[in-house]
Amino acid sequence: MDPSPLEHLFLITGTTRGIGKSLAASALTLPNSFVVSLSRAAPFLHENHQNIRIDLNHTDRIGPAVKRIKIERQQTSRLIHTVLINNAGVLDPIAPIGDCDDTLLARNIRVNLTAPLVLTRHFFHFARPLPGHKWIVNITSGASRAPYYGWSAYGAAKAGLDMATRAMAMEFSRIDPAFAVCAVAPGTVNTAMQEKIRNCRPDQFEQIDKFLQLKASGSLTPPEHVATALIRLLMEGRLKNGERYDLREMDG
Repeated sequence: MDPSPLEHLFLITGTTRGIGKSLAASALTLPNSFVVSLSRAAPFLHENHQNIRIDLNHTDRIGPAVKRIKIERQQTSRLIHTVLINNAGVLDPIAPIGDCDDTLLARNIRVNLTAPLVLTRHFFHFARPLPGHKWIVNITSGASRAPYYGWSAYGAAKAGLDMATRAMAMEFSRIDPAFAVCAVAPGTVNTAMQEKIRNCRPDQFEQIDKFLQLKASGSLTPPEHVATALIRLLMEGRLKNGERYDLREMDG
């Protein structure tokens, strides 16, 4: 029997937990959808979900990973959306720059900035022959706009991703308007990253009291809520090429 035609194809990074795991689950609820996870979990291929094992710190492995996507050509004739969500991220090192580890600094920039750019390049060539709309969603952070003591690498990477989003949007509008890219800041979400922040010392991260209070007051957003809102906004066509959004201002 021929594979069923698809309407929605998602590539999502960092799906082992947190926002990425919830994004994959939310995307899979769409009819005629297929999700390709790119994560460090063991590889698998279910009926409509494939996980490709990759550590995004090794950017040279991204191109070969994209080539392992198990989609048959006859499945793509009715595609409406082909979406890449660059969600994977690392926070370490958390410390003033003089106390940071060289290896962790380089890893932060590779995972948070270099990997999304490399993956977007390969996604462009993968998705260009496909019908329908093609979207790249870069998960950014409030740290891309406001400096946080102890987050020099993370803030720099996210600020770079914001600018890359704007530049790529300009390129897509001239080269192939079927593609669009935006950046989405999800707000403060109840993930393992937040737990890591709360375990910092004040000399590593000065704003720790703010994040402890967010947890104590129940103000952290569940990752499932973030994922559902983001997928809905995509499907409703409410995201625009080149824009940066704060999800807390759009949900509803």
